[in-house]
Amino acid sequence: MKRILGLILFALALSSFSSIAAFAQANNGAGDGKPVVHVDFYRLPPGRQDEWLALYKKVHLQIMQWEKEQGQVISETIYKRGAHHLSPAWDVAIMTVSPPPGQKRKPDLTRTQLIHKLFDSDLDGYVKAERQRWALTLEHWDETWVAIDLDKNPSFYYPDPLN
Repeated sequence: MKRILGLILFALALSSFSSIAAFAQANNGAGDGKPVVHVDFYRLPPGRQDEWLALYKKVHLQIMQWEKEQGQVISETIYKRGAHHLSPAWDVAIMTVSPPPGQKRKPDLTRTQLIHKLFDSDLDGYVKAERQRWALTLEHWDETWVAIDLDKNPSFYYPDPLN
């Protein structure tokens, strides 16, 4: 009896994984050679959004500005919700557009070198601000978006035509 119960539980566990996989979809190559759109979503405590934004502006925005100057990022836009919605629950969305893979030039500094260059005079202040910003972040998730060219290839499944 224990063996049968164990097999049933094992089968149920496996079936739960297969249902997750059924919703996954492979990339069909859409977006190859096009800018990369990356969106970070942040859910913050009620009434603390301005505090989070001030901390972002104090430290992380300087890094993003440098990345724009270096050609690592084409643009960065910070969004807040225009209306109240229950789901998905986010307060801040940051959309970053980067050059297509393989078309970015090598930056002059590594991330570590950049942080030292920007904040070495007050590295403790940088760390404190980043800790505060992340302590205020209740949830965070990232998405990468791929453009669909409805004229060239209006499909989720067929790859782009060969040129």
